[in-house]
Amino acid sequence: MNTQLRSLIDTALKLEPLEQLGLIQAISQSLQHNYLSSKSHFGQSQTTHSKPVKNIADLRADFWPSEESADDIIKYTYQQRYEECLQK
Repeated sequence: MNTQLRSLIDTALKLEPLEQLGLIQAISQSLQHNYLSSKSHFGQSQTTHSKPVKNIADLRADFWPSEESADDIIKYTYQQRYEECLQK
């Protein structure tokens, strides 16, 4: 916990109980507003839900040419990462 947050908490603890409640309500409303704004900004929630995998074979991917080895896949991946680093 950083010192600024600790200071805010210490200050809030010195408030009367009703003032503390008001502070909690204000913070909660602000968080809710910010959450709803970010959700509508992106069009939907950032979380995605997927169904549980019941059969590991369902995860099999068949997108790489059979004549290329695992070493070719690794080499390709490193090359892609290298090129992405150069673009940054």
